[in-house]
Parts: sequence; C-alpha cells; structure tokens
Amino acid sequence: MRLVFEHALDVALGGGEHREAVAELTALARNDRSAVEAARVRAMGLVMTQPDDDTGRTALSLLDEVLRRGDERRRWHSHRRFDPWDVVANSRTA
Repeated sequence: MRLVFEHALDVALGGGEHREAVAELTALARNDRSAVEAARVRAMGLVMTQPDDDTGRTALSLLDEVLRRGDERRRWHSHRRFDPWDVVANSRTA
C-alpha cells in the first residue's frame, strides 16, 4: 500500500503520463483492490489536511482512476477486503 501511495505522489509531482501511471499503479498493487483503497485513504487524508495541495489532489484523482478502471476491466484478484478502521490489520500489509 505504501508503495502505491508513494508512486501516486511521485507521478503527481513529476507530471507523468496519466494513462501510464494508472497501469503502473495497478501493477504495483498486484491487482489487489484493497492496496489501492488503502493508498486512496492516505491521499484523502492529505487532501483533507491541505485542500489547496495540487499534488495530493492529483494523486487522489489517479487512485480514483485506478479503482474505476480496475472495476470496469475486472482486474482485481480476490484479496482481503480493506477496512480503513482496522488499524492492526492494515499495519500488517503496509
């Protein structure tokens, strides 16, 4: 999850190709939707604390696109479901 979040931020900072970044983020998540969901929660926290931060907003937009495309193309494999309130379980997958 941390790698997915950090790559989304790197792409947002570097202004990388949007379509390529979506494919890279899906691959980094290893087709695990919960990894992208967890990265998205971190990006949402960044946007909530710094609403004018374009980098955070772009990263959140990328992660939203990854989720949408993954859903549309049925890219996700069966993995554990992400629960943003289960701190103990989430710390094991970070």
